[in-house]
Amino acid sequence: MIGRLALVAFALALASPALATESIGAAGSFRSVGWAQCRAPYAEWKQGACDPAPVDVALPGPALARAHIERSVALLAQTRTEEALKAANAAVAIDPTSVSSLTFRGRLLSTLLKLDAAERDLNAALLIEPTNPVLLASRAEVLLHADKGLDALADITAAVAQRPDDTDMLLIKARIHMSRDQVDLAARDLERAVSLDPSDRRTRLMKAQAQFRLGKFAGAVDDATKTLAISAGDLMARETRALALIALDRPAEAIEDLNAFLGPPGQPTTVVALRHYREILLQRSLLLAQLGKREDSSRDIEVLMLSGGKQAILRVQLYLRRNGFPEVRIDGERDTDFDNTLRNCVLDRACGRGITRHI
Repeated sequence: MIGRLALVAFALALASPALATESIGAAGSFRSVGWAQCRAPYAEWKQGACDPAPVDVALPGPALARAHIERSVALLAQTRTEEALKAANAAVAIDPTSVSSLTFRGRLLSTLLKLDAAERDLNAALLIEPTNPVLLASRAEVLLHADKGLDALADITAAVAQRPDDTDMLLIKARIHMSRDQVDLAARDLERAVSLDPSDRRTRLMKAQAQFRLGKFAGAVDDATKTLAISAGDLMARETRALALIALDRPAEAIEDLNAFLGPPGQPTTVVALRHYREILLQRSLLLAQLGKREDSSRDIEVLMLSGGKQAILRVQLYLRRNGFPEVRIDGERDTDFDNTLRNCVLDRACGRGITRHI
């Protein structure tokens, strides 16, 4: 649990990275939410069993605002985000011109993806302190979400000029560069951030992704591996490493990573909510076919066909008809001939890669 003095210091001087807590970070959205544990049953936790005590309303104004922010941070530690927002609202209500309270609430709203409200708070604070680097960096992240890349870049550049060694700000700057396809510039910022804090999972992972986009696949594997050493359950690091291993023509190692979050071929997986789940599953099927594991490859194809329904079958039939298999019927139905033809396509690298967009 974060100490009382650290939280009060954070509330008093959000502009100082040395006083910001590890879980909250120095700028932008908070690094994490829910870093503490509630030992009460879920139903009791949901009713506030592990919430901090209410603040002493008899405190004088500034002390009362600090107490509300302290309580908000403690609520965030318990993943009680809406209650944390109420506490932040109470702090701002005491003094709507308090830069520290507006900054805290703006960053909290950004964390909760309430972006319009976050921008209003940050803008209000910037009217009072227009060069505050925490405010500029935090607004830059909000502007990035709003697809205002040029404005975001102007804000973060001004912030980093004041705080060149702030890893949170460097990460925001790198994300803005990545969004603008300036991957080489992002990689430069990430290299500096990683050198400043090699244990920061976020910067290490994004560096791996930047390396991959630059075609530096061995470097991507190295950074993804170091990310997994920090957080073994990081699915994005696992996927990034798998894709880099595929690019390096190391299919057996790539399959190990894909298995780690897809589960065994043909079995239900916990990652079906991933936007690109089907593409990843088909990629594994292609790799399995490449290694001669036709039965496992077919199991993944089976899952894909069942999840896509008749429309997926029709798309695949049209693709096969146009790419060397003119005898395929276009009826949206599966039979032995269709399954055999599909397997033959998957075994052919060119055909298998093309089918990714249709299955």
